[in-house]
Amino acid sequence: MTIWIFDSSPLIYLNKVGLAWVLEELEGEKLMPPAVYEQVVSKGTARGDADAFLTERLVEQGVIKVIPVESDFTTRVRGLRTELHEGELDVLALAAEKSGIAVLDESIAREVATVFKIEVHGTLFLLFLMVRGGKLTKDEARDTVNLMIHKGFRLGHEEYLAFVRLLQQL
Repeated sequence: MTIWIFDSSPLIYLNKVGLAWVLEELEGEKLMPPAVYEQVVSKGTARGDADAFLTERLVEQGVIKVIPVESDFTTRVRGLRTELHEGELDVLALAAEKSGIAVLDESIAREVATVFKIEVHGTLFLLFLMVRGGKLTKDEARDTVNLMIHKGFRLGHEEYLAFVRLLQQL
């Protein structure tokens, strides 16, 4: 069974654009470390962020489980604490510990995952899975990414063009 470990960005932006259902449809176990829960739900609900309440609901319904990190991975990569947030480090640690897939969008965290041979994908990959599974059309996926960008999702020009090209190839 696939195990997905989520960082804050995919949770925030999928919920911001009304795609919480993607998290429900995703096959496999869905986890997040407490540091990500704190960042997305605790701080987000205190600010009144609608996406935080949606993530909180997914946790309450058992769609996503919050589990502590039990490995020494964060100790091994202590020097990266200036480059990566605690949540990103914990996502990588859980992915290594559970032989899961880290779902995060930050490029430095993705590079660290590659170095440690941790499978990593981002928010756009989840949209590809939904298109491939017939849950989203190509146009809906492209429009969703455009809306995510409008709401603050950071995506470089080259990455966007690559996303559109790959979508057309599906």
